Amino acid sequence: MTTESPAERPAEVLTETPTERRATWFELFGDLVFVAAVGQVTHRIGEHPTGGAVAAATALFVPLWWTWVLYAVRANRADRDNTAHRLLTMCGLAAVCGLAVFIGGVGHSPGADAGFVLSYLCARAGVAALYAWESRTDTQLAPLLRSFAMGSAGSAVLWAGGLAFAPGPLRYGAWAAGMATDLLMPLLSGRRIARATHHVEHLRERFGLFTIIVLGEAVLGFTNGLIHARTAPQAAVGAAAAFALCASLWWSYFSASGTRPGAHAQLARNPLLLHAYVFGHLPVQLGLAVTGGALSTAIADPAGHMSLASAACILGGVALFLLATSAVRSAFTGLRDPVVAIRVTTALLALALLPLGTRLPTPVLLAILAALVAASVAAETPGHRRRLAATP
Repeated sequence: MTTESPAERPAEVLTETPTERRATWFELFGDLVFVAAVGQVTHRIGEHPTGGAVAAATALFVPLWWTWVLYAVRANRADRDNTAHRLLTMCGLAAVCGLAVFIGGVGHSPGADAGFVLSYLCARAGVAALYAWESRTDTQLAPLLRSFAMGSAGSAVLWAGGLAFAPGPLRYGAWAAGMATDLLMPLLSGRRIARATHHVEHLRERFGLFTIIVLGEAVLGFTNGLIHARTAPQAAVGAAAAFALCASLWWSYFSASGTRPGAHAQLARNPLLLHAYVFGHLPVQLGLAVTGGALSTAIADPAGHMSLASAACILGGVALFLLATSAVRSAFTGLRDPVVAIRVTTALLALALLPLGTRLPTPVLLAILAALVAASVAAETPGHRRRLAATP
């Protein structure tokens, strides 16, 4: 293995720090704040699992997810975990609490719209303040600060302008443009991002922890549904099937969580893979959120059958999760990876159940879906993968 000096290292090669890094207790406290906001998004789906409610919840999940990404990635690059860092971060987390308060009322009242936008902009300002503070001593962060400040300023004009001057659909169009600006910012700052130091394993750990947060909302969904059904026998059977589904989804993510063993080294060397990994987690975690949001209504339904909207949320959410994890994995291993084929096939089988979604009893549909995901996990085990690889 050869060693390069900083001057010789290509600009497109990402830098990984040699010391091992794990999530801190303070980062876990910050995740708790995001738990409240994620819960409000899934509640919007569970309360009224219609196409419009899912579309609204999806649109609100994206800025919430992106806010978490900004704090997680910034801490990954430069987390001194001192008093100043904690105080600045707490100010940003207070704005995230505002997101949790207002996210449920967005689209229903002007006050909630204003509170949501102001909370989002303040949360982003917290990230900018952290970059500014750390760039005083870490010169590598100065270019990132400039990119982040310029992109954030352009985005803020669209978010605030939509709130102040655009009524109805025009407002949401301006917000969509502002969100697109936010998401494009790192893609347009590739060289500056590539020069920043980061911890690959810590980054993977953080995304795994946020996946656990969203999956926890699914567990909360079916347990709440069972409570509302007063633990009726049919609801109890459905909740057991929902638990099996959640366990299978957890196993699916962490048995082959987007990269093959050792592929994290590629994450350190290639900024395109870094983007694929980060942005690929948006549909992964969104799929889990949509599934979890609909489980509560499905379990609590006294008729014992799902509505078409609930079935579409659960089956579609699981399919989106499987397709997204396979897409992330294929970025590292290629489209011929057997695990990719297994997950795509399982996703298509899940979607094929949709015509039966309103006909089968809820426990039966959930049990079949859980069995599909569990079979996918079993087929992905090393022994099965070796046999698949040997098949012509």
